[in-house]
Amino acid sequence: MADKCAWVIAWGEGVDPAAQLIAGAARQYGLNVKGQHWPEKEKQAWLASAKEAADAQTAVILLVTTHVVYAQPENRRALALFRLRLQSLLNRQVDGVVLLQGPPPAEPSPELFGTAVLGDWMVVGPTDKWVARAVARAHAPAKSSLPLRLSVYAEERLGVWLELRPSTTEALQGLIAGVSGTGADITFHAVGLSGRLPDKSVNEYELRGLKFDTEGVAFNAWGLQNKITPEQSYFIRLEGEPDVLAFGALPGGEISELEFVRLA
Repeated sequence: MADKCAWVIAWGEGVDPAAQLIAGAARQYGLNVKGQHWPEKEKQAWLASAKEAADAQTAVILLVTTHVVYAQPENRRALALFRLRLQSLLNRQVDGVVLLQGPPPAEPSPELFGTAVLGDWMVVGPTDKWVARAVARAHAPAKSSLPLRLSVYAEERLGVWLELRPSTTEALQGLIAGVSGTGADITFHAVGLSGRLPDKSVNEYELRGLKFDTEGVAFNAWGLQNKITPEQSYFIRLEGEPDVLAFGALPGGEISELEFVRLA
């Protein structure tokens, strides 16, 4: 089992002793343990961190952090992008266990709506039994709970892109995607075969700069009416980092029912 890597992320004041104990427990169960202190002062820290974890062939994430750190939406968003980028690099699902340290907050932070990218990660306290379940997740990750497959591509020249691949076996007539969050926007879009950024795209009946509100949250959206087969995906280039992603089909140029994925 030593070929399965547990990637330990230590994030927060005073968590190092707990992280060392957790790493030791994982090793006793046969996992190869590697990891990092989260570089929270670095811009887009999730990008380099995902590359390091992918190089280690990470099979499960062990996040050792405080209630205070994990309660911050911007931190959860960074971790969500880290997970999506890591999964894109490895081309497989990567589960996680969140091991919370210290006292919980007096009042929990309000959460945004949508299916959370980190929603299927197991959250445990300092005294909970977790090792056997973490090992099980390293060997047999759970099926994604998201309503679509999301991948992240990042290249210095091309920027950061999201690939949206709806969970359907039928062709779709158009797609729309929207992002919310301070400074979050879409600057380009394309359709192409899933699994890689397209070299070119003929976009039909484009919609750019759409704005709408849902549950008091403002979205910036783009869309097009290309026929999108099950082998294809919709790609959007991001500006900023979104808190929530909205997407839906666009038959006849009209927005159908939207679904939401929460990063923050």
